[in-house]
Amino acid sequence: MPARRPLSLVAALVFAVLGWRLAAQAPAARASSPAQRPRLVLFVSVDQMRFDYLTRFASLFTGGLRRVLDSGAVFTEARYRHACTETGPGHSVMLSGRSPRNSGIVGNSWYDRALRRRVNVVDDVTVRVLGGAGRTASPSNFVGFTVGDVLKAHSPGSKVVGVSFKDRAAILMAGKRADAAYWYDASEGRFVTSSWYMREAPRWLAEWNARRLPDAYASRPWNRLLADPAVYERLAGPDDVRGEFDNVRTTFPHTVAGAPPSVDYYDDLRRTPFADEILFDFALTAMKAHELGTDEATDLLAVGFSACDVIGHTYGPDSQEMMDQMLRLDRTLGRLLDEVDRRTGPGRSLVVLTADHGVMPLVERLQAQGLPGRRATSADLHGPVMDALHARFPGAARFFAEEEPDPTEYVLDQAALAREGLKRAEVEQAIREALLGTGLVDHVYTAAELMGQAPAGDPFFELHQRAFFAPRSGDLIVRTKPYVYLGGRVGGTGHGTPHEYDRHVPIVFIGAGIAPGRRSAPCGPEDIAWTLGRLLGLDYPQQDAAADLLPLLSAGSGS
Repeated sequence: MPARRPLSLVAALVFAVLGWRLAAQAPAARASSPAQRPRLVLFVSVDQMRFDYLTRFASLFTGGLRRVLDSGAVFTEARYRHACTETGPGHSVMLSGRSPRNSGIVGNSWYDRALRRRVNVVDDVTVRVLGGAGRTASPSNFVGFTVGDVLKAHSPGSKVVGVSFKDRAAILMAGKRADAAYWYDASEGRFVTSSWYMREAPRWLAEWNARRLPDAYASRPWNRLLADPAVYERLAGPDDVRGEFDNVRTTFPHTVAGAPPSVDYYDDLRRTPFADEILFDFALTAMKAHELGTDEATDLLAVGFSACDVIGHTYGPDSQEMMDQMLRLDRTLGRLLDEVDRRTGPGRSLVVLTADHGVMPLVERLQAQGLPGRRATSADLHGPVMDALHARFPGAARFFAEEEPDPTEYVLDQAALAREGLKRAEVEQAIREALLGTGLVDHVYTAAELMGQAPAGDPFFELHQRAFFAPRSGDLIVRTKPYVYLGGRVGGTGHGTPHEYDRHVPIVFIGAGIAPGRRSAPCGPEDIAWTLGRLLGLDYPQQDAAADLLPLLSAGSGS
């Protein structure tokens, strides 16, 4: 029997109320009959997939992304409604419909004021890693429930499983009541799980790890999938571009650093499309082991492809590497969709595809286009802040809770300020003025402002407010100017801002009764769970959804 941790009082009340609502719901309000419900929901997340990847390379797709475009209801104007566009927040939204302000997932990490240290989004010291080494992780930091949680409450025979190269992706999509979540541990090149879900690792997991599939790529270079380099030149530009990676390893072919069983090798493997191929193999094994999609109880398999994110950070969204990654993902996804069809039978699966965030173009590409791209470091923000504080408050020794604070989200040391006799508002104003004086920052919000009413004329305020959860968010929240990359590296790029390039992602539904075609209605990933829940006949609450996608899925609703 799987191990189950006791629910908190709040969570128990939530599930009690939810269970009452499900029991009280009239049958006529649900999906019309079990035979019409999907045997399997395949939920696909592509980490860092910008919407334009779907259209830019569309002429070359022949597999899963071709099917997405041809058979799916494609929402072209989907944007996240929160500012913290990172992996943890994005994946926490997808299958819950809860913004960070309600789920508590405000970033990939945050400063825990009670523990007095920074914690990871899925940290949980009360559980054990099963199947290998790595982080002890669970969904315990997430406040709320997911479609999978409600599905299992409604249908005890349903199974919910999450898989990804990233622990936070697998765990946050799967939810608290999932049967399992599995992720890749780069220290050993193995897939692992958590005692949150089960008492011991299943035998099949040990058998899969014993195959040492990641090791098989040690002597395999990453070459372009297509033979003609001119196709890449036409759609992605030159291969050798300043600003990629370390400005040295920028051209095909690419090789994985190190050799197994080194950590360098297992970690660098994530920087190639091979990571998605490995995940595909693991996902198929997990699907068979958990017997997903084989009976009339609807199951849910959430698959988080992560290679796109690491490749995007390294080479940028306009690179030949990203183009090749998408072409290879097209084929990998096609194989996954084919296998799902074989398991469930024709018309008995429901597929949803989206992404957790986008990414900023390379600074050097932006500069070549005449845009104000700029590489900066944390010190470029924090240095002026400390200079201003020491000048304004001479003799004061400590201002921040962390020794090395995040200069985009400062957490003040309130006790230290009190000891020094400093007024919080004066300290905040000094920090704000210093940050704005760097030329890298557009705006600085205080916690008090984000807990108040929206000011007139600030289109970003609501995005930051939806990302603010007082127990975990900083006392000052910084919005950098567009096209500023704070990575502090000679190459590569990043995300995490409320700017357009970080928020615009695809949303696609494919299944029986869903009409293919494009939908231009404004929407966001917050709307997915509400829609998906009702497609499954569940009384899933609206949560933070703002657009009703359900009426847009049927025939004649395209735009």
